[in-house]
Amino acid sequence: MTEDGQYDYRLTWPVNPEAPADSYEAKAPYVDNGTAPISPERYYSAEYMEAERRLLWPRVWNWAAREEDITDAGDYVTFEIGRESFIITRDETGAIRAYANVCPHRGNRLVSDEEGSRPGGFTCPFHNWNFGLDGKVARVTDRETFRPEALCRSMDLAEVRCESWEGFVFINMDENAPPLIETLGPLPAHARPYRLKDMRIMRRVQAVWEANWKIGVDGFNEAYHVHAIHPQILPVFNDYNAQIDLYPNGMSRMVTKFATESPRMGQEGLNAGLRATMIEVGLDPDTFEGSKGDVRKAIQAAKRQRAEALGLDYSGFLDNQLTDDWNYAIFPNIQMGIHPEGVSMLYFRPHATDPRKFIFDVIVMMHPQESPEILPPAYMGLPEGWDISGREKAEIQHIDWREGGLGEVFDQDSSLFAEVQRAIESRFFRGSILSEQEQRIGHFHAELDRYMTGKG
Repeated sequence: MTEDGQYDYRLTWPVNPEAPADSYEAKAPYVDNGTAPISPERYYSAEYMEAERRLLWPRVWNWAAREEDITDAGDYVTFEIGRESFIITRDETGAIRAYANVCPHRGNRLVSDEEGSRPGGFTCPFHNWNFGLDGKVARVTDRETFRPEALCRSMDLAEVRCESWEGFVFINMDENAPPLIETLGPLPAHARPYRLKDMRIMRRVQAVWEANWKIGVDGFNEAYHVHAIHPQILPVFNDYNAQIDLYPNGMSRMVTKFATESPRMGQEGLNAGLRATMIEVGLDPDTFEGSKGDVRKAIQAAKRQRAEALGLDYSGFLDNQLTDDWNYAIFPNIQMGIHPEGVSMLYFRPHATDPRKFIFDVIVMMHPQESPEILPPAYMGLPEGWDISGREKAEIQHIDWREGGLGEVFDQDSSLFAEVQRAIESRFFRGSILSEQEQRIGHFHAELDRYMTGKG
């Protein structure tokens, strides 16, 4: 707040006002993306969707797989973004390669399953053309029946750029795009204590939602809606006093405090949610001598003690990282809420043909654990008793959002976003009006506009 009690949108609410400038907690300088309304057509126009296919998706880094998905030569996973499909595999040298899932003969897809192993390379089921793990054509069936000039062009698989960060494998269709690491801004440094490469996907749930992918991105880029849609988490989540940081390349961060109640509540004493959170880390709320404002710090201290007892190394974490949600948005379509106990990764991909639908993945990652005491925050929706040993690969669960199954918070959002999609197409809607609690939305669309105008 400023001296006159007004909200300072340039500062937002720093999680640690005393943080040194070189600290991971430090507030990033304010970025002014203006206040112009966001045009509604981009959420439903087929023409805009086609423009994204040309100007956005081929030029950004798209997350495609985890390195542990393809441990041996010939192991592969398929990845789809819009109407494009790719095969992510390892060749005989152990290098990770990414090929368009398209046979150069007649255009058939080489593989149709989500994963598998083909150490002998990829054979098109249409006419049995075979391609090695290096992408080179190894066999043309009945080659003698082709005129030489028909085979004078390249018959190898089309290969795209492939780079990794912390076990995440990304692909890029643009040969001239900057390296992946340059697009991630401060995230690699900030994420170092979490050791993301050593984590494993414990649960991945996928659904097709009835909204444009950008409605999904917008919705999870702010906490402004939490009090209206998810009031059940307000007892342990400060939805208002959030620190918002805007970085280059469309990246942003929002740090929100857990283990402290929302200022919208105003309840006296320890609410039931805070009491449960204390019990989780071994604190007795009945004998706790502090106020509810002291709970967050007490939980941070208790987590350090518990980590030591469980043999976990929390020495690299700041106190606020032990309780708070550090949520990073990687442009254009990934959001990661990271905690020492686990990561909630949200992935928003466009539907292949319908601008009013998107593919949504909710991914929970953790370090493999034998102890059931070490669990990620409840909002991530990991079911009770879930296997967190990491011994078995988590299969993708395909669900119908109308039947639920994503977790309470995400199930609530799925119904809401379908209504947003319908209303946003009204002739009476003239474009989104953003508060400064929604700075991340404006930052995302400013970067999107750069790509859509050929400046990205």
